[in-house]
Amino acid sequence: MSEFEIKQERRLKEAIIKVLVFFDLFDHPLTAYEIWMKLDKKWGLAEILDFLDKEILKPAAALSQRSGFYFLAGREEIIGIRQKRHNYGAEKIKIARRFARVFSLLPYVKMIALANSLGQYNLRAESDIDFFIISAPRRVWLTRLYCTGLAKLLNRRPNATGKKDKICLSFYVGADRLCLDDLRLQGEDPYFDYWRRSLVLLYNKDKTYEQFLEANGLSSDSMTVEAPTSLGHNIFLDKLEILAKKFQLAILPSGLKANMNNSDGVVINDSILKLYQRDRRREYAEKYGNKINEILKEDN
Repeated sequence: MSEFEIKQERRLKEAIIKVLVFFDLFDHPLTAYEIWMKLDKKWGLAEILDFLDKEILKPAAALSQRSGFYFLAGREEIIGIRQKRHNYGAEKIKIARRFARVFSLLPYVKMIALANSLGQYNLRAESDIDFFIISAPRRVWLTRLYCTGLAKLLNRRPNATGKKDKICLSFYVGADRLCLDDLRLQGEDPYFDYWRRSLVLLYNKDKTYEQFLEANGLSSDSMTVEAPTSLGHNIFLDKLEILAKKFQLAILPSGLKANMNNSDGVVINDSILKLYQRDRRREYAEKYGNKINEILKEDN
């Protein structure tokens, strides 16, 4: 093997390790195809399969394989966890699609996606159903009022008694503010990177999803999507938007108010409503970095 081939193999191994380490944080083994889909496409699927087949046979290998899934050595139990979550996820997806249909009745809703699942069926039995919603420009407050109000009326909002199968509506952006790069942590932020790539599309109007992908550098090809048309100023609707904003800020929980625009999880303005009291991205980034360093150090 030439020096170039050795370097390429090392790069491929490091890339695969990074993918498996991240998903190991969430007890989620991957198939070879899923690994390939999450890697830079300069590697082919056959090349990845060939590498994995050889790697798992090495003494003290960092990776293992069983039942078609690849995972970090010693973590066989997460196969059963993934299989259970697949069953939970199927039912939650049905619930999510029903609510997406209702939310989409509001003309200002441009896109709805299932978020924070890192895959369509990676949902815990006790978890809520997390939505990411894109509204028309200058209509995020009216959109949130409609969606949260409806979920509240239907007793589907997470509360102190539990959150199983409840609807979490904590992230909205306007269609004129699709690039989310400034919400990314400085340095390593693997959760945010995978979050953007793992949204499960439930509703898409006026090619908003394609615009979102392009704005965030995630397009699968070099397509150019026409930018969203700006709304003409409707004085009545603009006033309603202002009233919706004042009302919702007045009843915003004290914890969110205290962290408003002063934390990783709470960003509030007229284009973005990100309302996560607990944002664990820094914790995930630290665990991710430590595990990768541990594996690659042992390998050297």
